[in-house]
Amino acid sequence: MNCTSTILENPIRSLIESGFGAEKRSDVRLYYGARNLNRMAYQERFKDWNSSGVDIVPVLSQPDDSWTGEQGYVQAAFARARRIFSPQSTGAVLCGQKQMTEEVTSILVGDGVSSEKILKNF
Repeated sequence: MNCTSTILENPIRSLIESGFGAEKRSDVRLYYGARNLNRMAYQERFKDWNSSGVDIVPVLSQPDDSWTGEQGYVQAAFARARRIFSPQSTGAVLCGQKQMTEEVTSILVGDGVSSEKILKNF
């Protein structure tokens, strides 16, 4: 099951830390967007989240010159990755800007993911 999302402070953190069973799924990813590393909350938890089965993909829209990770917006990083291997067993939790959630939803649905398996904060 793919689980793709960005963080809007507590909703995704709560989902991850409540033990929703990421370790039982083969592909759980968190696309986490922020302007820069100074504005990215929960960095100290990333190692624990990764250990629980969540692959963290930080995406910075205004990184400094030393940043080598994903740049731009979450929806663009998600579109570049395009890793939907089994649309029937894929679900997503999306929290954040409405434009991001709409664009990621469009990508997921276009790749065959049921809109009923996409939870949004809107």
